Amino acid sequence: MRTRLAHAVIAICVVILASACVRMPSEGPVSEVDSESRSDNTPGTYFDPKPPQPGESQTEIVLNFLEAMRATPIQMGVAREFLSVEAQKAWEPEESILTYAELGDPVGTFEVVLPMEEIEQYDARGAWQRSRSTQELSFGLTSEEGEWRIDRLPDGMVVPASWFESQFRRVSLYYFDPTGQILVPEPVFVPEGDQLASSLVDGLVNDPSIDPRISRTFFPPELLRGLSVPITEDGIAEVSLAGPTIKVDAEITQRILTQLVWTMRQEPRIRAVSLTVGEEELVAPGDTTQIGLDVGSAFDPTGAEASSDLFGLVDGLLVRGSSIGALQPTAGPLGTQRLGARSIGVNLSGVRVAAVSGDGGSVLVAPVDEEGRAVQVVSAARDLLPPAWDFADRLWLVERGAGRARVSVVAGDRPPREIEVQGVTGRDVRHVLVSRDGSRLVAVVRRPDGDRVLVSRILHDEAGGVLRTTRAVPLAFAPQAPSLVIRDITWRSPSAISVLSDLSRDLSLVETISVDGAPGDPGIGGATRVQGGTRELVGSPVEGIEIFALSGDDVSDVTAPELPVASLPKDLVSLTYVG
Repeated sequence: MRTRLAHAVIAICVVILASACVRMPSEGPVSEVDSESRSDNTPGTYFDPKPPQPGESQTEIVLNFLEAMRATPIQMGVAREFLSVEAQKAWEPEESILTYAELGDPVGTFEVVLPMEEIEQYDARGAWQRSRSTQELSFGLTSEEGEWRIDRLPDGMVVPASWFESQFRRVSLYYFDPTGQILVPEPVFVPEGDQLASSLVDGLVNDPSIDPRISRTFFPPELLRGLSVPITEDGIAEVSLAGPTIKVDAEITQRILTQLVWTMRQEPRIRAVSLTVGEEELVAPGDTTQIGLDVGSAFDPTGAEASSDLFGLVDGLLVRGSSIGALQPTAGPLGTQRLGARSIGVNLSGVRVAAVSGDGGSVLVAPVDEEGRAVQVVSAARDLLPPAWDFADRLWLVERGAGRARVSVVAGDRPPREIEVQGVTGRDVRHVLVSRDGSRLVAVVRRPDGDRVLVSRILHDEAGGVLRTTRAVPLAFAPQAPSLVIRDITWRSPSAISVLSDLSRDLSLVETISVDGAPGDPGIGGATRVQGGTRELVGSPVEGIEIFALSGDDVSDVTAPELPVASLPKDLVSLTYVG
């Protein structure tokens, strides 16, 4: 964002206690702009809304108030002028964001009711909450010094969806799992431009408004937010947090810096970060105060020690290799004996494999490359889907006999424990993914009117044990066909999946969507058309790893369709990355 600044004031919003929700920016730079410089609300342009004009009617006050919330850069100074003295003190625009596609005609005098269509609701962090087809907002009016002013209104920003899409960017705030062993990304929307770095810090310093049994922060609760995050010419983001100087051990310091760096490195101008808390500057390993962007690699949400190899079943034997053309039999039981497996799942380190029997009724677990025996962990099941593993070496299984799915988890040597997933359990489930960080379960559910992609959050206790899951909610996925058939899903990043669906008999579509359920964002990965009757995706959440689309004996790289790929081995029946 650029402007001819006459002066600047505090960026973003007022300081709040860290125990409150992260607030969306409601105040920002105030610019003096000539009337000729007002323009459309597109990136790189400025909009300086008019304050209330003498003699405006009640409906004009309400409509112009909504217009003032579209100030670019984001600031609510002019919008507050449409409010009564008392309402200015009470209104909290940072509490939420509501976007709309269409506005109806306002109705009323002392209370103006405004209908809206195609509503999206975001919380104070910028995390998507829900969609509504219609909603009405009410504004109470009063007269002050002979002019109408809004005296009663809902907290939060109310803006057009098109403006929101142009001014906000989808990012992730990085927290930890309840045990502090792995990072968990939480997708949110934050303002673009100069406000981005400050908004990212705000999202970490305040406690997340999600269940702590899903993710946690290591930032101490007594800290207050800083007012802004300047970025030097050398690309150093100088984060300064108000509050008492904290005394924490090296492990906590490492996790605080890890959260900060992984979140801040989404701002492309940043090459390093410094963090001052109170009067003390935190020091990273190596006694440096400039923390590089590689800090915290041990907590990578894709698994710090995860194998990047491909694994498969070829002619009944387990194979592995760095590429499709390099697949070789493994030395473990499944690589030396044909045990009749039809699908496999390999743990993140690539040392253990779970194999589903040919009839889909049992599961064997065995070492991949070492001598040993295959141990049966499940029997008498019906039509098991391919297994999944998370970072804690938990094995996730889905039985879908007679179109009524059952989800279970195997932890260590304990027997399988069934986990009810509302919206998934008992349904006709075709595909399931579990995130490597153990926080999400994604499922494809078949319905008469077309398949749906659902996501559920997995809750854990402090020791990492699985407690239960949240009710599965549908992801924003616009089908390209009247009755959508989803052939497969795979991870594309720790917070996004790719979905394979049919466009026609000879044409398929691979579309990447976020796991937060928010409306689609073309920038998250877009869509790729694939020729042929594609039946399967083979993908990984690790950036830069190839995503393969399998069609009979043919294979193509979705990430680089123009590049040739080695032919699939004869008699290949399963192909996967770890997880």
